[in-house]
Amino acid sequence: MNTLNIVTWSERQQVLAVILMAGVLIFGLWFFALTPLMSRQRQQERDIENLRTQLAAKNYYLGEEVLADKKELARKANRALHDEWMAMAERLSAFSNYQAVAEAPVGRIDFKQALFAVRERLVRKARALNISVPRYLGMDEEVHSDEDARKLMLQLHAVEKLVDLTLDLKINQIRDIQPRPQILHRAGGTGEAYMEEYPVEIEFSGTLANLYDLFGAALEPEHVFVLRQIKIEAASASKADVLNVKAVLSGLVFLKDPDEISLATKTAPVVIQPKGF
Repeated sequence: MNTLNIVTWSERQQVLAVILMAGVLIFGLWFFALTPLMSRQRQQERDIENLRTQLAAKNYYLGEEVLADKKELARKANRALHDEWMAMAERLSAFSNYQAVAEAPVGRIDFKQALFAVRERLVRKARALNISVPRYLGMDEEVHSDEDARKLMLQLHAVEKLVDLTLDLKINQIRDIQPRPQILHRAGGTGEAYMEEYPVEIEFSGTLANLYDLFGAALEPEHVFVLRQIKIEAASASKADVLNVKAVLSGLVFLKDPDEISLATKTAPVVIQPKGF
């Protein structure tokens, strides 16, 4: 059997053999040792870059002083929004003491007494101004067992303020007035209630000047109403300057300070993969 005898090789052959063996060793070292390390390094670099991107997106990839400045700016912005909310609530609320009205307990007897008093006062005021108004103001004095006396009281306040406003503007005739059901506004649409809306539908006859005056007066702080719907048509061909107006205006009641409102949060559904035994 012939065996490999390097001693008998020439010097050139021995050099070539050493180079070839060194190349084989280097290739083996690179393939079996360095390649996995390089692959792991590339994966770690990708992980680091992804983590850096996530931190930058959430403003975590910043120094402590920068984060503290950002926090202070966010706090000031939140306080400014809070103050703006409070000013808006005070400005837009249909009742100057909206918080007391919103939280005050109301009984059925309280509502009936208030309804009689409001009716009598507005009828006397209308007679003094020679303006026709519906005597019962669209509100039934009977309180059913399933009705909330507090909501009825707030509806009465909204009706009272709107009739007072139209009488002050000396509108010719109030033909009909009807409170509509309360509308509840919630944070995020499904969260905690933060505002109640009490719409009132009113039909009256008046001039174009009366209509302009109503729009202007409805924005005054002492009697703010939000216009929801309006329909305007001429009363008749013989009275071109008289308009028949049917409008829905709403009084707003803010229930909570913005710091007290908890927003409804949605949690992502957890998908459970089936597992074997």
